[in-house]
Parts: sequence; structure tokens; C-alpha cells
Amino acid sequence: MSMVQLGTKNSRLDSTVRKGLQGQRISIAISNESVGEINAIAWWTMFACSSTALMTSCYLAWAALTSSPVAGCGGGGSIFDCSHVLHSRWSMVLSLPVSVPAIATHVLILSMLMAKPLSHRLQQARWALIGFASLTAAAAAIWFIGIQIFWIEHLCSYCLVAHAGALVLASVFLWNRPAQVTSLKWIVVASAVAVSSLILLQTTNAAPLTHELINHPETSDGDGTAPAEEATLFEAPSSASKPQAFKMRNGMFNGLTMLMNPSMLLNCGLAAEADDGKGGGKVHAAQVLSSVKLETNVWPLLGKPDAELVFVELFDYTCEHCQKTHKAIEGARQRMGDRLAIIALPVPLDVKCNPTVKSTEANHMESCAIAKLAIAVWYVDHDKFAEFHNYLFDKKPTYAVALTKAQESVDPEKLTTTLSGSIPSEYVTKHISLYQKAGAGTIPKLMFPKTTSVGAIESTDVMVQLIEQHLR
Repeated sequence: MSMVQLGTKNSRLDSTVRKGLQGQRISIAISNESVGEINAIAWWTMFACSSTALMTSCYLAWAALTSSPVAGCGGGGSIFDCSHVLHSRWSMVLSLPVSVPAIATHVLILSMLMAKPLSHRLQQARWALIGFASLTAAAAAIWFIGIQIFWIEHLCSYCLVAHAGALVLASVFLWNRPAQVTSLKWIVVASAVAVSSLILLQTTNAAPLTHELINHPETSDGDGTAPAEEATLFEAPSSASKPQAFKMRNGMFNGLTMLMNPSMLLNCGLAAEADDGKGGGKVHAAQVLSSVKLETNVWPLLGKPDAELVFVELFDYTCEHCQKTHKAIEGARQRMGDRLAIIALPVPLDVKCNPTVKSTEANHMESCAIAKLAIAVWYVDHDKFAEFHNYLFDKKPTYAVALTKAQESVDPEKLTTTLSGSIPSEYVTKHISLYQKAGAGTIPKLMFPKTTSVGAIESTDVMVQLIEQHLR
């Protein structure tokens, strides 16, 4: 081989080596630039999302720790009900509101975003921490959104803002990938472990107490040993002592109707005799508020008038917490059978018939009409009341649909006559007056002789325990 050929070959080899080394240097430079560097838009997006989530979490933590209402977040059964979400069993972890660890997470993210590491290794650690916190927040957001939709069945608007910030934050991080691929794999694993631990801890949370007990001390005769006076009778509307079929809308006697339908006269006479307690049997009553009693034969009743155990329930058919309590009461009735009866008094949360209500929420707009319809069904046919009462709670119908059902359940003519009269309104007024005696406020109220349970009871076991404890 000639010297010229050898020189040419060596020069080609040198050129190849130089190009390879240059390519390696370019690759290393690109790699170094891709670790720990994101553009300004991505940085500010992450900063804004984390800041928003932090402020929202701080507000929710304050609301939860101080039991303060959350501004502008529905309530009363609406889909957006922050109070309902913040008082569920999934709102806590290690006895702290979940917004507290969320605050710590976003404080970490913001401090790392604003940090200026002095070395490449510290820069890698910085982005590893940001990635871990961002992906953990996003995974937790997915978990809590699912819980709100599928388990709690209510949404917290403030929570959703914080969750949206976490999801965008993680998306920006994954899109820019400022951490090395190897580190990113460990970041994902660590985030998965953190969220799994959170979920495991939350599953051990006990169901929160959704009701409170209010005691009503007896008025003593001076030495504290005996009541000063007997319980006062809480009387039904005075017009209820006469059968509704005897009245016209203007209060006049409808003699023509009675002559045309003798069976109505017979039925009304029997009802009047039963209502007057002339059958010779003892009149049973439920005692509430220590010194007030209600006779079982003149109020809407679930069960038998002579039941061994009787309490009074104040509720609204359109109230979500009342609907949940109804299921527990029905469970208790199935277990306790004829031993248990409930005087069921609807108290509409509607300003149209309840002066204690300041404003009517959308889900209570027809509560006055539905309550009066239920009372009318009971007044026309006591035996049909329980079935219609359960229907209103289980199906949650509109008034128009409920009216059709009522007309199918009892005599439609008697129902129309009763609805056009004053009885339903008078009963609602009396129910509300008892509600005021009990302190108004939250419903449902389950009224026992010396104790009133206020708030939802969702467990049949808790309901049975409460009845046996306070009706013995």
C-alpha cells in the first residue's frame, strides 16, 4: 500500500472519529439541556396551578377545622354540596382534613419551583421532588373526583378547582419531562405508593356521626325529684275532629253529596267515632320535649296506634337527609314489627308555608304541596298512608306525579274534597309549631320523651339502638 493511500485512509478515520466525538458531545449537551430546564410558559403554568390549589386547600382546611359553611357551594341536597363532601368519611386522613396534606404538597411544589440549585445534581433532585408531588396530587385528585361522583354523589366546587390545578400541574410536568427517564420511573412508583397509602388509611376511617342528641330536662317541683306538672297535650287541628267529607270549600255542609252517596256518610261517622276515641279503648300517646304529648289516633301514623314504642319524626319529603333517615326507620320497623310506630309530621322547607324558612332552595320548591298531599291521603284513608309515605321517599316524584299516584291510592273524590279544604294546611301549620317548639333548625328531628335526635341517621343498627335507648 502506498503512503498516499495510507494517509488518505488515516485522514478518513480521523474524520470519522471527530464526527463521532462531535455527535457524542451534541448528544450530551442535548441531554444536559433536557434535564432541569422548562420554558417560561410551562413554569408559570405550574406555578399558577399550584398556587390556586394551595389557596383553595387553605380555605377548605379552615372551613373543615372551624366547621364553617363553605361560601357559594349549594347545600340542602343539591349536586354541588361542599358541606356534604367535607363531612363524609373520605374527607379525613389520620384525623386531619385531606386538605392539610394537600397544603403541604403544594407548598413543596412552589418552594421547589422558586428554588435556584447551585449544582446539576441538586437540580435533578429539585425536579424529582416537583414531579413526585405533582403526580401524587394528580393521582389523589382522580381518586377524590371518583369518590365524589360514585360514592358521595355530591360535588365540592372548591375541591374540583384544587383537583383541576393538580391535574394540569402533572400534565405540564409530564409533557416537559424535566427529570431523567430513570428518575421519572421511580417518581411514578413513589407517587403510586403514596396515594395507595392514602386510600388505605381512608378506608379505616369510621363513618362520621351525622346526628346529635339534644336533651330536654324535666321541669321539677322544686326538689328535683318529680315533674311539677303532667305533660301538656299537643292537640291536632280543631277542624280535624269532624270528617272532612262533611265540609265544603266555604265551610258549608254538602248535604246533597252525602244523600247521593250514603256510604260516605257511614264511613265518615265511623271515622269520627274512632277519632273521638269512643271505642272504649285507651288512647295512646307519644311524649316529646319532656312535657308535650301527641295522641296517636289524630296524627299521621306509621304503624299501629297502640304500639308499645312510639316517637315523633319531623321531616321534609324533599330533604335528602330525611330520605336517608327514612331508609333507616323502615329498617327499624321491619326489625321491631308492631312494637314500633312513628307519628310522621312533614315540615316543608318552603317559605310558602313555613315562616321559619328564609329562602326556598330549588329542591324544596314543591315541598308544601307534597306535604299537604300526604296529609290528605292519610286523612282520607289511614291504612293507605304508610304506602304513600314510602312512595314519596323512595320515588321522589314531582307533585303532579305524586297527585296521580294519590288518586290511584285512595278515593279520588274524597281526596279532591280534602285537598280543597283547610285540613292539610292546618296540619302543616301545627307541625311547624311543634318544629318551632323543638328549636327549629336542622331536620330530620326524631323526638323521644326526653331527647331529640337532630340530623341524618343512615344506619338501621344505629336507629334501632337509638329507639331502644330512648323509648324504654
